[in-house]
Amino acid sequence: MSDQKQQIPELDDLINKFTELLTGESNPDRVEMIKTWCIYSHMMKVMPPLIQHWGSEPSHQEAKAQIKQIFDQIKQWNQEKNNRS
Repeated sequence: MSDQKQQIPELDDLINKFTELLTGESNPDRVEMIKTWCIYSHMMKVMPPLIQHWGSEPSHQEAKAQIKQIFDQIKQWNQEKNNRS
């Protein structure tokens, strides 16, 4: 990997479609929220002690609250999408 940030257009397309199917819409803000949701969810599953330690740090409380807001917003969008179907 010569570039610092490896671009994989097909993965970007997959994430966009996933965002659309999960939330009913795909736009840059939602895609970024979905990326955060996916990464944090995966870390909670594979390394719960790390997430517990990180979340217990006083300096991370604001970030933890932001992540919770992202989770809540995604859940709301998903429920709204499912209710329309």
